[in-house]
Amino acid sequence: MDIVRCVSCDGYGWFEDDDGSTQDCDWCGGVGYVYRDANGVDRRIPESDYQQVADRLEQLETQRLRDLGYTGDAKRPWEQAIRRAHRSTDET
Repeated sequence: MDIVRCVSCDGYGWFEDDDGSTQDCDWCGGVGYVYRDANGVDRRIPESDYQQVADRLEQLETQRLRDLGYTGDAKRPWEQAIRRAHRSTDET
């Protein structure tokens, strides 16, 4: 059985409502990943399996963050795009 990113929450494990409150994803139970069987059917990973699949979940999460552009390296304030954007608008 494969472990794949939850299609409902796209690996986040939770949803944010319009009022800012959050709730765990019903499909994955807040894990962000599910088991997928040979027939393509997804099911929640039971808590009793967490210890056995922890390393694989960590690898998948690291890859998901890299896909989002996260490198793990800290950026100094002047290197951060948001601060550069504010600086350029302040100068005009």
